[in-house]
Amino acid sequence: MSDPIEIGAAISMIVASFGGVTVLAILARAWVKKQHLPTGAPAEEVGELRAAVEHVAGEVGELHERLEFTERVLAQQRDALRLQEGA
Repeated sequence: MSDPIEIGAAISMIVASFGGVTVLAILARAWVKKQHLPTGAPAEEVGELRAAVEHVAGEVGELHERLEFTERVLAQQRDALRLQEGA
């Protein structure tokens, strides 16, 4: 995967994933603000909010794993190119 197009595709995937998670986080935050839950909110509403936050946290965790994987792949490619150029 030392082709510049493939590297660009990998970077695009990272940016798109990050953008998607960012949009999810913004939407979740807006939804929580819209709720205007009073003190002593019903347990059902609190449960829904917790579920939404846990979902977003899971998405962010998955994005983090993908980003680390892509960084490792790109670093391996960069190292391989350096070795080829030095030979």
